[in-house]
Amino acid sequence: MHRRRACVLGLALCAVAPDTDVSAQAQAPAPLPTCRQTLDSLDARLRRNYAGFLLEVRGARRDAYDVMVQRVGRRADTTSLNACYPVLASYTAWYEDPHVFVLQSQSVDSTERAQRIASLRHVRVSEADVRADLARRAASRDPLEGIWYDGALRVAVVRDPDREAGTFVAVVLQGDSASWPIGAVRAEFRRVRADEYAARLFTRAFAEMTLTARIHKRTMLRLSPGIWGRAFPLSPADTGLVDTIDVHRPRVSVRERSVVVSMPSHDGAHTRRLDHLVAAHAADMAARPLLIIDLRGNEGGGAMTSRALHPWVASATSRATPFDSGAAVMLSSPHQVAYAKRFTGTDTSAFVRSLVARLEANPGQLVPLEETPSPSAPDSSRAGNWRVVVMVDRGTVSAAEVLVLRALRSTRATVVGEPTEGALDYQSVQVVGLGTGYTRWALGYPTITAHADLPKRGMRGRGITPEVRIDWSKVADPIAEVERRFAR
Repeated sequence: MHRRRACVLGLALCAVAPDTDVSAQAQAPAPLPTCRQTLDSLDARLRRNYAGFLLEVRGARRDAYDVMVQRVGRRADTTSLNACYPVLASYTAWYEDPHVFVLQSQSVDSTERAQRIASLRHVRVSEADVRADLARRAASRDPLEGIWYDGALRVAVVRDPDREAGTFVAVVLQGDSASWPIGAVRAEFRRVRADEYAARLFTRAFAEMTLTARIHKRTMLRLSPGIWGRAFPLSPADTGLVDTIDVHRPRVSVRERSVVVSMPSHDGAHTRRLDHLVAAHAADMAARPLLIIDLRGNEGGGAMTSRALHPWVASATSRATPFDSGAAVMLSSPHQVAYAKRFTGTDTSAFVRSLVARLEANPGQLVPLEETPSPSAPDSSRAGNWRVVVMVDRGTVSAAEVLVLRALRSTRATVVGEPTEGALDYQSVQVVGLGTGYTRWALGYPTITAHADLPKRGMRGRGITPEVRIDWSKVADPIAEVERRFAR
């Protein structure tokens, strides 16, 4: 499993933001709060620190917010603390901002771990039997059914033998630790709609997480945070789109008319791998008429992870996009000041000192990141006659959307597919404790705002609209379809 990442998009920075509140609470545990107290703390933290509340919760939207808070509050009043997460998640979902979320701890104490191990569900399956059954039911199987992997973990997702239709279990075929035995149920799923499932998942450390699972490009199951890759069944059209060991890693496939760069993640850990892949295939990319960059389901991360592709995407002249104008700002609050002091690690540059001083002098106000914004330098462009197509869907989020905007600015590139998730109005997540003394959950919120005129020229709730719309669910071979339409 992967943690949510805090990224300063456009500044080439990506790090998990520490939370001084959480560590302090761990040293001095407080009495457990109620679900309502936890919700109230979450609401207060977000109102103080999230610029989207200041800029967008006004007028009719403020009225809608008041109604939502009352409705969710009534749920909280009748919900136990252990069952409170769905209440908190319904509150953050109202903002329609992928960078606003409740972070669930991925570890538990030794007592709870022992209890979880003792109460594991077991289902008897074998990979050979699962494969044979799915082959027989090719026309009726659910898209979720099959063999999936996440590093060392390998699971069979099958119909839940003890529950109603539309429910599934992920049964361990190969564990990612000695504590996870073969046959144990690692996750439970309930189908919500096509390619989307409500999930109850246990981490490697036996923490229980409530998640929404979505299938992207038929080969990836996004369990944010984290991705599983499909090992079986896999059609020939989908082969080679994801790494067979670590689904997060980028892949390059050389075809007769195109080179396909498949990027499931912008995790900064994969930057050098992509650098190497692009350098190794530079001659292939230059010699073919089409460069396809597949960002469907990309989970985000650091904007500069895809730096090796930027010269291949950029053109000598550029186009404007609807999202280009305006200077980035930060909302001043104590948590924001603390973040500004540390978001570059040991950096004590004049930029950081100036930003911190201006934040401290203007509590509760939006403060420009730069005192005197300087124009961005144009992207360097590599000469050549290839065409670029960037494939996107609703799972294309955050740092991946930065690359989408680069493509929209380029005269050699075309963005195709479905609208993206829309996460660039408010960027660069940090995680803070809820201040209740209970560390099972924390708040993740964006720290940097694209410009002070939002929601004007914004993408929250809408995403980036592709130039050519394609419903991927209706296309048998998406890569071949892109080649058919765009390869000269």
